[in-house]
Amino acid sequence: MKPAPLHRIRPISAADTRPLRQQILRPHQTISELVYPGDDHPLALHLGAFADERLVGIASFTPEACPEVSARAAWRLRGMAVAPNARYQGYGTALLRAGIAYIRAQRGDLLWCHGRTSALPFYRGCGFVTHGAEFIAPHTGPHYLLLYWIDGANERAQQ
Repeated sequence: MKPAPLHRIRPISAADTRPLRQQILRPHQTISELVYPGDDHPLALHLGAFADERLVGIASFTPEACPEVSARAAWRLRGMAVAPNARYQGYGTALLRAGIAYIRAQRGDLLWCHGRTSALPFYRGCGFVTHGAEFIAPHTGPHYLLLYWIDGANERAQQ
């Protein structure tokens, strides 16, 4: 039996996220096109998941109002990805936990994202709820607006 991986999660630069953003999420774009609004916000947190010092997962968290849901201090998750050979080993969950802990420390109350429909089981398993109908994002396909209330009251956002 293979031992469970040690989930090494640590802050990285926005620039360090972009090669995986391109490889996994947006292969149709150049790395220079993958600078997201908020990447350079002073409170932005970019996290990397590492296996044997190899970057295998990324997630970026930035303060940003949710377009459809009112919150006192909303944060957006963007560019979350785990390399195919590292999936289903807990790296994505570890990235989210670290980001949520940071947002809680910043007194954020809502984490939201546009999550791919194919990743819906993962997000639901982490406590996110959908808000509204599925929509098609240009170049990346079907998505949902997903919400995670930091205080744990996610049932209030379910439809």
